[in-house]
Amino acid sequence: MRPIQATLLESCLRLLRPLARILLRHGLSTYDFSRIANIAFIEAAQDILHEQGKTPSFSRVSTITGLHRHVVSDIAKSAETNRPSLAAEKDYQRNRLARVLSGWFESPEYTDEDGRPRVLPVDGPDPSFEGLVRSFSGDIYPKIILDELLRVGAVRVLKDGSVRALARRYTLGGADTTALQQLGSAGRDLFSTLEHNIVAPADSRLFDDSVVSVRLDSAAIPLLRQMLHRRGASFLEDVEGWISERETTGEAGSVRAGVMIQMFVDRDDE
Repeated sequence: MRPIQATLLESCLRLLRPLARILLRHGLSTYDFSRIANIAFIEAAQDILHEQGKTPSFSRVSTITGLHRHVVSDIAKSAETNRPSLAAEKDYQRNRLARVLSGWFESPEYTDEDGRPRVLPVDGPDPSFEGLVRSFSGDIYPKIILDELLRVGAVRVLKDGSVRALARRYTLGGADTTALQQLGSAGRDLFSTLEHNIVAPADSRLFDDSVVSVRLDSAAIPLLRQMLHRRGASFLEDVEGWISERETTGEAGSVRAGVMIQMFVDRDDE
């Protein structure tokens, strides 16, 4: 095995370890992972063949992946390869949630004299939650936005039925389906950037940088978390404003692009 392949396999082992822990905690086995891995390799082979201007036939995909042609054929023809994906829909919905919160915390119509978000009635004349959603979320129903903001702990419904904003930004967590869907979206975005930077020339690589300490005092972790919540959120709000000014109204000529900031604490005993 060539050194570069051995290095790549070692990197794969490191990145798969936390994913394996997630799968095992939710009752999934190596069989489940192998089945999904086969689908991913087949789809990746099809991507590469398209990049090379070749027709992704079963034989070519089989040659690239090492899977038997009948396995490739069965997977390619199965319903799983044509499964409906909720990723784009979920991304759109999360973006609308962020827009609603931004408008609530920043728009003069929805803030009081001290610049704090107003407590809003659910419906009725503006300013109301319904009007807020109509102004900042596009075509998503207010009830859907309210349910999601309640679920992530960004708002609270008061006894009189009005809605109070609790958080300017929110973080998905836990083990519900939405958080697990975000796992796939965030991981895909990260690895798509890393893949691009491996194959792209230096002048077209995407920004990818980090600050790492291997001797950080564990007592400083809460302070680091607080600093990133404050400064990271402020930076993302600036980026969000910049992006919103440059969004198009149609799909033609548009791409999905953005920025992620993630804190990590490595407790793996490697």
